[in-house]
Amino acid sequence: MEIALTEKTDKYNIKAVERCFDILDLFAQLDEPITIQTISTQLGINTNMAFRMLSTMVRAGYLEKDEMTGVYSISLKFLPLSRKALMSLEIRRVVMPFLEMLRTRYPNGNFNLAVLYQGDVIVIDRIDSVNLPRTYFTPGKTLPFHATGLGKVLTSELSEEELDAMIKKKGLKAFTPKTITTAEALKEELEKVRAQHYGTDRGEFIPGDNCNAFPLRDSTGEIIAAISIAAFDNYMSLEELEATIPVMAETARNISFFLGNNI
Repeated sequence: MEIALTEKTDKYNIKAVERCFDILDLFAQLDEPITIQTISTQLGINTNMAFRMLSTMVRAGYLEKDEMTGVYSISLKFLPLSRKALMSLEIRRVVMPFLEMLRTRYPNGNFNLAVLYQGDVIVIDRIDSVNLPRTYFTPGKTLPFHATGLGKVLTSELSEEELDAMIKKKGLKAFTPKTITTAEALKEELEKVRAQHYGTDRGEFIPGDNCNAFPLRDSTGEIIAAISIAAFDNYMSLEELEATIPVMAETARNISFFLGNNI
């Protein structure tokens, strides 16, 4: 089995892309500007190939070349990526103990943590119900911003221009008969989210699956993530789910405090 897995993995490798990541790893190890000769020697590739790969990465904006010395260095384009990664790690470290406590109190609920990254609602961690794991909501999954409580919360404070751009880019696909599919209805829904300080999904993404989501804020008051409790209606009635709102809201405020929000 292990051999078959290796063969399958190798089959889908793109060598040039793999080499680009090798170059980035080399920058991380050496922590200094690098020459074509260094790349060639360390990675065992000819200088012509090294030049082409470095030139591609320069054009993409991830490397910078000093025309005077010919050396290459990491560009500032990596800063937002590294900042987002560090932020996600910090958010998980703070949030997950709270979600563990919530699951103890509401064992039939599924608890999710998500962020908005470059227009995508991404699940970064979850804790499953003791009864029914929600296999779709795995870390790394992208969720529709208009059909989930998490998505509504994370987009609730975008400017109208930003929201219109997301709608144009992503569309408003109907997942169930209850999905919001018009910009006007979505904007009305987000106004409601802002007023009540939480978002809901009532079978809008997955039939019979209901959710309440709550914002997590940083020291500036900006929404940087969201948590949710969700359950299929045969495991937790709508009344039971709605009864969790005060506790979930208080938990979100407590988490935000530990993330620096003292407002």
